[in-house]
Amino acid sequence: MRNFLIKTERLVDSASLFFANVAAIILLALVALTCADVVGRYFFSSPVVGAVELVRICMAGIIFFSFPLMFLRNDHIIVDLIPLFRRGWMAWISTIVILCVTIIVAYKIGDRVADYAVRAFEDEDVTEYLLIPRWPIVGFISVSIFVAAATSALRLLMVLSTPGTIPKEDHEEGI
Repeated sequence: MRNFLIKTERLVDSASLFFANVAAIILLALVALTCADVVGRYFFSSPVVGAVELVRICMAGIIFFSFPLMFLRNDHIIVDLIPLFRRGWMAWISTIVILCVTIIVAYKIGDRVADYAVRAFEDEDVTEYLLIPRWPIVGFISVSIFVAAATSALRLLMVLSTPGTIPKEDHEEGI
């Protein structure tokens, strides 16, 4: 069982890296767009039409396409107010509870976003200025959220397969 989970984790890691690379490409496009907008605005008095709209779309893409890799590698911000909960069996139990909550919340959010994507498709909803259809953007975001939920589920299976201990990447050095 553990071997199967490790192979699955490698496969999911590759898929998560794909989403992270998409986020990196979007970030590069955002930098190019911002540079073109600034140069056009200040040197030629001609800003990029719809730049604000494109920046919004890019920011959403960067955030949501980063989710799967962040959830898989447990790159969340953690504040240890009570260090007792990050050691031994308490760490194992608290990790399971947190992962269960994460899976449920990510699934619920993904479900709501997918509903919005379907409505945007049915209503032929477009952006305000550039008239870009919203459904493909929101659809990709919902897929990314569902993949993040699936990576959390895989992480939960990995934690459950090692009772009493949590995977190494959850431990901070010195704890």
